[in-house]
Amino acid sequence: MPTIKARALKELDGMNTSTSAPHAQDESTAKEMFKYLKDLGHPLTGSEIIEYGKSKGWNEGFIKKMAEWADKVASGGRVVVKHPGQLTDELKKYLKG
Repeated sequence: MPTIKARALKELDGMNTSTSAPHAQDESTAKEMFKYLKDLGHPLTGSEIIEYGKSKGWNEGFIKKMAEWADKVASGGRVVVKHPGQLTDELKKYLKG
C-alpha cells in the first residue's frame, strides 16, 4: 500500500471511530481527503477502509459510511461536503509525505 494511503487511513483512525455516524467535521475531512487522494492518483477504496477499520476495531457503521464515500469518490461519483475547508494545507502536506 502506498504511503499516502497508509497516512490517510491513520488520519481516519484519529477520528471518533467508535460511533456509527462520523461527526460532521470528520465527515467533511474524510470526503475532502478521498477527493484529494483521487486527484493525486491514489484513490482509497472501500475495501481498504473495511480491512483497516476492522483490524482497528472501528464501529461497523463508521466503517460502512467511510467505505461508501471512498468508493463513491473513487468511481467518480459526487459527494456533498457540508463543511468545506477541513482538509488543511498542513494535512495535505502530511499525506504527500
